[in-house]
Amino acid sequence: MTLVLTLLAALGGLFLASGTPHMLISALLASTLLVVVALGLLAPSPWLAYILFLIFLGGILILFTYISSLSANHLFSGAKLLTFAISAAIAFTTLSVNKTPAAVEEWGLMDHNMSMPMKELFTPALYPLYLYLFVYLLITLLYVVVVMKVYYAPLRSSSL
Repeated sequence: MTLVLTLLAALGGLFLASGTPHMLISALLASTLLVVVALGLLAPSPWLAYILFLIFLGGILILFTYISSLSANHLFSGAKLLTFAISAAIAFTTLSVNKTPAAVEEWGLMDHNMSMPMKELFTPALYPLYLYLFVYLLITLLYVVVVMKVYYAPLRSSSL
């Protein structure tokens, strides 16, 4: 699990460092896959991870098709040192997560007697994961809004 979170933090740094649309979408797809893997490992039932992955994949495919038509010959650029330093700091914080056996039992990973899957889907132990998913989606939405410039858009209204 720590490997998944460390890779997710590194992909977050790559997402911030990339300047080309294709690299942004590749980092978004890889981080989506890692979030789904983390959710599948922590949640008592994997159905939420499957649905989340299908929704993300559909949105990413539409985004990839649109961006590919806009910038077909755009070259990849290198990443900045500051972004990698931020990624390393996030990865270090991810590795310092509490890994005691009591914390693992609190998450409900050791309990195999799941009689009510819907009740266990929203346990207090999974609230940090849902909060992380909410913040992830919000930051992605804000970043897409900042990157998009309405007056540079190909679908701008023409003055005839």
